[in-house]
Amino acid sequence: MGILRLLLAGLVVASHLGIDFKGWNIGVWAVVIFYLLAGHVVAKLWRRRPSGDLGQSALWFYRDRALRIFPLYFAALGMSVVVWGLGAQSHFLEKTPGVLEWVSNVIVIPLNYYMWSGVDRFMLVPPAWSLGAEIQFYLALPLLLAWPRVGIVAGLGSLMVFVCAQSGLVNTDIYGYRLFAGVLFIFLSGVLLERKALSGAAALCVLWLLCLLYVFFLYKTEIRRVYDMEVAFGYLIGLPLIILLGKIRFGRVWFKIQRECGNMSYGLFVFHFPVIWMLELIQVSGAMMLPLVVFISLVLSVACHYGIERPVWKGFRRKIPLELPPAAIQSQFS
Repeated sequence: MGILRLLLAGLVVASHLGIDFKGWNIGVWAVVIFYLLAGHVVAKLWRRRPSGDLGQSALWFYRDRALRIFPLYFAALGMSVVVWGLGAQSHFLEKTPGVLEWVSNVIVIPLNYYMWSGVDRFMLVPPAWSLGAEIQFYLALPLLLAWPRVGIVAGLGSLMVFVCAQSGLVNTDIYGYRLFAGVLFIFLSGVLLERKALSGAAALCVLWLLCLLYVFFLYKTEIRRVYDMEVAFGYLIGLPLIILLGKIRFGRVWFKIQRECGNMSYGLFVFHFPVIWMLELIQVSGAMMLPLVVFISLVLSVACHYGIERPVWKGFRRKIPLELPPAAIQSQFS
């Protein structure tokens, strides 16, 4: 699914440059599908864990996810620091950073709670708030899979939070898109796609049909809360898309293309903001902005994948062979 990942990352970039589809934020669609993919991917990864012991398996899993997420993230973080030091201007760089801001940018998870901490006014990799939600899911996953009843209760609780957000009882954007509590069920939907249990498939069918009715309801009534339609529509198209792509068997050439596209997608996701700031510093704007941002971000992604990620993986990530299909080694972000 590497090509899909690259296309989704491209939608995120386009949305951050002000491109939408009939007023809908296309980047939100992409993030929701990334949430589904993350659940699908790590459920597959967990199935391949080297030990039956929960503690050892959890440590192995956390180590693998850290090695997947942080090498490129820190590279993008370093580039953002340089661009910020050169005078880049942005809402995300307007605050003089203190200890909280620096620590939040390094460990990522606090970025997910920017609405209360205010760290979004010094967020060096702005899309990393979604990585915060993703990392929280990874931390919880071993326990949720080891005790399925806990996973079911957590998923239902998350769905209740999401319904409250979509109905406007709590902030729709924060609780229905940003916070782990409201999107955990989306990650778990991806897990159910991988596990292929009959009860899980039935639950996903019910959820998808309810989502279809809800999207139709929003469209007909023209009710508009922040990202209500986008999140629901992302779920609506994401589930069947992942199922469909999962049934396609690629030949060797297409497998290599998929793998390389998957490798580049994460770099495009984390590098595009510092690239935007760099181009703004030299006063690039207009129609050239999107192609330049994508091209430069992809060049940085390829360079850092082969110059940083692969050497790190060869040294520390021996449990996951590099030649596995992309779905078995790619993390997602949003």
